[in-house]
Amino acid sequence: MTAEVWFSLVVYLGLLKLQTSYAQTSLAIPLQTTCPVLNFFDISSLQCASCPNGAFPDKTQRACVSCDATSGEAYNFQSGYSMVQTWAPAVLQSAQVCACQAPPANSTAVVASAASNGTFFQRCVLCPTGTVANSLNQCAPADNKTSLPSTPAQQLQQALQQLNIGLTLSAAVQASISVPTSSGSSQLTLNIQQSRPLAELLGPSALTCKQGLGADRAACNAVANLCALTLYDSTSGACRMYDALVNLFVANSVGASPPPPSTAARRVTTNFKPETGSMPWLYYDGVGYTDDPHMDLRVQFSGGNVAEGQVSLLNFVLSSYLLNGTWLGYNMWTSEFQLCGAPKGDGSRWYRVGWNYKNSCSIKLEALLAEVAAAFTGAGDTVMHDLFLQVGTSTLYPIPVLISNMITETTVENSGAVRRFFFVDGRLGFSAQSQGLQAVQYAADMQLNIVLRRSPRDSIYVPQLTVTYSAWETNTLSTINLASDTINAQRPASFSVTYSNEPDLNSRFWYAWQTILIVFEVVLAFPAMMLSLFRYIRKKREQADLDFLVYIAISFADIGSFALAMVLLVVSLYYLILYKLQEEVYFLMLPDGDLENFKITVILAIVGQSLGLMWMLWRQLRTDVFFIDWEKARKVLSKEGTREEPAPVSCWRMLMVANEFNELQTVRVSYPAFTLLMMVMILEGANFIAAADVTPDASDYRNYYGVTTSIILRFGVEAFLFLVLFLGQYLFKRLLYYPYIANPVTQFVDLMFLANISTLIFDDMHSGYYIHGRNQAQHSDTTLRELNQELLKEEEGLTAQRGLVNSTANPKLADNQHFLMYITDAIRKTYDAKMLQLVQQATSDARNRKGVVNTFLRGSGRQRDAVLSAYQDLMLLFKQMIEDVERNQATQVSDPTYLQMILQLPPENAQNNPAFVHDYFSSFTTTIFIGNEVRLYVYEALFFCAIDMSLRNVALSALLTFFMVRVVSYLRAMFGEDNLSQKTLVDRHFLI
Repeated sequence: MTAEVWFSLVVYLGLLKLQTSYAQTSLAIPLQTTCPVLNFFDISSLQCASCPNGAFPDKTQRACVSCDATSGEAYNFQSGYSMVQTWAPAVLQSAQVCACQAPPANSTAVVASAASNGTFFQRCVLCPTGTVANSLNQCAPADNKTSLPSTPAQQLQQALQQLNIGLTLSAAVQASISVPTSSGSSQLTLNIQQSRPLAELLGPSALTCKQGLGADRAACNAVANLCALTLYDSTSGACRMYDALVNLFVANSVGASPPPPSTAARRVTTNFKPETGSMPWLYYDGVGYTDDPHMDLRVQFSGGNVAEGQVSLLNFVLSSYLLNGTWLGYNMWTSEFQLCGAPKGDGSRWYRVGWNYKNSCSIKLEALLAEVAAAFTGAGDTVMHDLFLQVGTSTLYPIPVLISNMITETTVENSGAVRRFFFVDGRLGFSAQSQGLQAVQYAADMQLNIVLRRSPRDSIYVPQLTVTYSAWETNTLSTINLASDTINAQRPASFSVTYSNEPDLNSRFWYAWQTILIVFEVVLAFPAMMLSLFRYIRKKREQADLDFLVYIAISFADIGSFALAMVLLVVSLYYLILYKLQEEVYFLMLPDGDLENFKITVILAIVGQSLGLMWMLWRQLRTDVFFIDWEKARKVLSKEGTREEPAPVSCWRMLMVANEFNELQTVRVSYPAFTLLMMVMILEGANFIAAADVTPDASDYRNYYGVTTSIILRFGVEAFLFLVLFLGQYLFKRLLYYPYIANPVTQFVDLMFLANISTLIFDDMHSGYYIHGRNQAQHSDTTLRELNQELLKEEEGLTAQRGLVNSTANPKLADNQHFLMYITDAIRKTYDAKMLQLVQQATSDARNRKGVVNTFLRGSGRQRDAVLSAYQDLMLLFKQMIEDVERNQATQVSDPTYLQMILQLPPENAQNNPAFVHDYFSSFTTTIFIGNEVRLYVYEALFFCAIDMSLRNVALSALLTFFMVRVVSYLRAMFGEDNLSQKTLVDRHFLI
């Protein structure tokens, strides 16, 4: 075999070994709290381990002890005094006790503990001359002289030297804490000189951990805790000691191999858990640690258990430590870490899959100090935590913690996580130099994010806890502090749990959203827009560019926004049903922060519908109304008594019809007050709004503290209730009330027929509506007896039918009184010249004479004779037009097809002669509220939902919506009455 082949083989094996060493393995660990008799519990790895050969667990089973069978002598000179230790062999006396094998004659020996090479030794130490063994198994001076043990500062200095850390003693015990300024817009760094935990705990812990090579796990954990307490500041002495100890232990565990990569290099590998030796695991390596396939835990909305591997309740476990490294054991995480507090039971419901939770408030310094009351005197302790998720009956999976304000060396997403965190801390900010608490650290914001995988759909990514720390300066003597009333200042604090989808699932949501949007806008809205424009062009005989452009803009905004409202309804109802009724976890609700497109759509819909509503009101308030009185004058004797002459026709019938039409203008099918009252009663009274909570229960309408609400679910619940209330009121009116009790439109037409008055309504220059009210009675201005006789004749079929057209072949046509009307340009110009211009001139004169407001409120006053004469002339003109149509009904009156009913286009002969088209849907109601019920109701629902989306208050939203409805109705009634008064010459004093 050649040298090149040998070299290639060696390189291949080396690469294979390197690849294997960095291969990703499962991070899950067994859940162990007790160990077998001959094993010890490693509080750094939280696992039971076997003691080395010849060693046995100590009484706490937290460390291994062996009898030191060697003998020797050690000498150390430091700080002006010397230390000498001489020891003899020790042997195992009982199961867990060592004794001196054969101490030298005339010597005193004690069995003392020492740490070396990762193991505790029980060593037979020979007491120096002048010392005796005391009851504590120590060598004490015989002449009661006190020995001088190393101080924490001396031990810290030794640790810095032995670990080759280039920090001064003062720099190693200095802590830097960032506190917000008074404005809250920036951060101010407080330098705590001689921070008590760093000054008293760092040196002894680091030295003990180093000298024993990790044998004292509590000491090693204390170093890691202090590093976490500084928010993993890589320049702090604690974190530099942690890195140095990790490098030392890993190097010793692999013999002559080089130490692991430095901190910076260590965090770009692909192995999530680096080798740390006897030190606890603090830093995650690499990126993408939340996408670990080894955490195979399936979730569902109800049922399941850990043993089956499919759960609806996530069990999070905390492994807690005191700051000195003492392990406190495992605890279930329920309602901890909530500065705002929570009612018993409600603060821990978030571990139910799909149960989004948020608890936020503003806290005062005194409330924060209550959490660390003992720390204010420097005597309290801070508890550190490692977070796990239980994925099996006896298996824990570590959960990464991302500290948002931690200074990291990478900005890559899904990187830079750590293992250990704390909630509140009053120790790091306590200065041993000033003997005062200068700052308190606390978790101002904690967010636990659980993300649903796309495949398999019922599995989740590794949850991640994101913590944002803040600090509060508590030294009121500081010159940086503002004023004594700072104690009353409040700062935000929050705790939240969010269940969400992975980005690909969210993108599918927006893909479905865009698909529905395109379908509604292109398939439904665009044809409706084109039809509206086509109808406008056909009706308008003289096109004005500005008017046409305005109509295009309004029409597109109106119809497009209505389609957007339908999209909002469909999407919100779909996801309400999908989320609340899904048995398997198929889709989780998007957080409100990701629903900007939904909010924008709501805004666009309400703006477009507002434009459409104002356009509708503008058109209705400019409608021309004309009453034709068909009543024939009675013959009476003249004053001389020599001849007959026509008597004046009474105006009271026209006044009565005008009053009824005025009242009809704002009549609605639905009752807004009833609708909004029912909304408040059902949503708030019955707590039906709880269906919008991001919880997995579709039938649970109880009120829970801290549960979050989705704007999509809330919109869906409110839109669904509006839809149900509308259908209920509409069906009640159309199927029961109108046919059997009273129909305001039918009653108005009947009144016109009895009064022998017809109505012309122009909503456009050359088109409008005609309501035929002419009857066959000799006189309508008569007694009740004669009126009843005429009605009896009609009931018995002794009179002609009410319609304009006499048709024996089709009774439906003969009885129809509603028509779409198209007039010639000559008739329109005559109406404008003889009537409208005079009315406008009279109104203008009244405004100049009495003022705009007074004219609007009280009317223009008595009409001039010229206006009244013009009205009579126009009445004759319109009578002739209708009689002409009646005589030529075969050519000027048409029965529309179904397509013509939908399109409502003018007939081809409408430009040369007046044309009437039978109307079977009372289309004249489009000029008043009752014919625009859907538009008005949709606007009210959209307005309510938009206000509630911002306020999250049903009662206040209903009140504001009711106020809006009353304002619109008032404006329509007042301006509509003024328009009716001007166009019919009925003074407003008679419109009561």
